[in-house]
Amino acid sequence: MSTSAADAVAGEIAGSDDGVLETPFLDSERWNILHSIAEEGGYAYATMTSLAAAGDIRAAEAAKEMAWEQLHSGPWHSVVPIWRDAYSMACMHLAKLHYANGEFNQAIKALDMGIIMGGMMLRDELNLAIRKASEKEKARSDLGEKGESEIKFVSQEINVAEVRCSSRYLLSLCLVS
Repeated sequence: MSTSAADAVAGEIAGSDDGVLETPFLDSERWNILHSIAEEGGYAYATMTSLAAAGDIRAAEAAKEMAWEQLHSGPWHSVVPIWRDAYSMACMHLAKLHYANGEFNQAIKALDMGIIMGGMMLRDELNLAIRKASEKEKARSDLGEKGESEIKFVSQEINVAEVRCSSRYLLSLCLVS
């Protein structure tokens, strides 16, 4: 995505705060991606992605799994590149549904996997969506609301000696059992 396209996406994502994770670049490229995937035999994926775009979370999970299977069907270099973009797309659909349900941590996890395993086409939009979901989760935690899972960050120094002692104790319990 070019810098001007990334700026436009950033503006649209940042400007929207109605509980919807906007994906303007994905929306504009969806049919091109699906056409390329269909040319590679991904008809079932295309069907599941269409259902996911309509709001079916089970279809979003299924599309993600289908793309995941393609990514792991052989050596890394032999995977057809469009399947990496398909994985990113599936992760984005799943994240949008989690985001709409207020499950911001789940949305972030899906988006993160899209960045790790996906292609480059949707990378900027995935990063911007992570930023927006992170801001929503932080705002919720600042208000004292509990999310779907509590994440605690340690802001103080860790006492390494105490951790080692605890680890030895736990290890000794495992060896006794």
